[in-house]
Amino acid sequence: MSPGSSGGDEVATSEIHFQDPGADSGYLLEALVQECVGATSGGGIFAWTNASGVKSFLGDEAFIKFAKKGKFDLVVGVDSITDEAAINALVERDGSLANLQVRAFLHDQGALFHPKLAWFESKKGLTLIVGSGNLTMGGLKGNWEAFSISRVSGSEANAIRKRLDAWLNDWDGVLIPVTDPRVIERAKKNTGNERSLKRGLGKKVPPETISDEGADALVAEIPMAGGRWSQANFDLANYEGFFGAKVGTQRRILLYNVSDAGSLGEVESRPSVEVASQNYRFELAGARGLDYPTDGRPIGAFVRLQTGQFLYMLVMPGNAHHPALDAFLDAKWTGRADRMRRVRTSVAELRAAWPTSPLWTAKLPKL
Repeated sequence: MSPGSSGGDEVATSEIHFQDPGADSGYLLEALVQECVGATSGGGIFAWTNASGVKSFLGDEAFIKFAKKGKFDLVVGVDSITDEAAINALVERDGSLANLQVRAFLHDQGALFHPKLAWFESKKGLTLIVGSGNLTMGGLKGNWEAFSISRVSGSEANAIRKRLDAWLNDWDGVLIPVTDPRVIERAKKNTGNERSLKRGLGKKVPPETISDEGADALVAEIPMAGGRWSQANFDLANYEGFFGAKVGTQRRILLYNVSDAGSLGEVESRPSVEVASQNYRFELAGARGLDYPTDGRPIGAFVRLQTGQFLYMLVMPGNAHHPALDAFLDAKWTGRADRMRRVRTSVAELRAAWPTSPLWTAKLPKL
């Protein structure tokens, strides 16, 4: 870590955040991503991670932009959860970003490695994020969690820097590069799924596929949008009311594309985008490389899960599923004929109208 200034007025602020699944309460992922903007270096220590958590944070465009200039030192535990897929995702990130160093805490003691914190250096000082959330999709967005954000400068920031450096030095002997074969061998023993921790508590296990209970859906025509239609435009009501974005702020929307075969794509961590023409957008990987059709419009079908994540299908004219969605919009749309048809509905209603949808058989993403 680079040394900070110890002169001038010292500033210290602290705030606490509660992460409530599916609520507009702010998420750990957003806090981490926001601190990447303007940061010059940083690091994190997390008890465990999974592949979707790695890709959501370390694959976010804000983190990638930061890591191209500033060093980030990440330590992850492998005592539980962190599985082979997570290690492979970490190895890929570690290899593609020269300033990212990823090490595993590989120990043989009886105690559980369990910390969760991150820090970011900037010209203003040091930001420390400490909480209950791990670097998993559950910890970043899907679980009930709590975390604090402290911003310090001057001698207080220097003291925290020294303590972080001292801890990393003290345990350097068990901090193993994530590429070391011993790391993946240890990770193969883990489940990779935080839900597994709840199976012995006598509670209902969350479904592996979409349930009709507690899930909303949106069926929406996707406009051409000046040739960049992969940046899908939505109306304000659905931008905020369905996707949970908020005008005047930038939120991260987590989506998974479902193929016609029912397979789940990689997690897409998308910033909400507002433009002066009052268009509200999210990038959809499912549209990349596809020409906008000359006859008819693509239709997006989105399901909001209880975790706040989204599954979606992008159905083109000519696809076998397009007539069912087109008929659904014809039956339910009550707006003007010259507007994009967009209908909010329940999963049960959409399932009844489109029973053959691959959305209903797609396996839900791991928390």
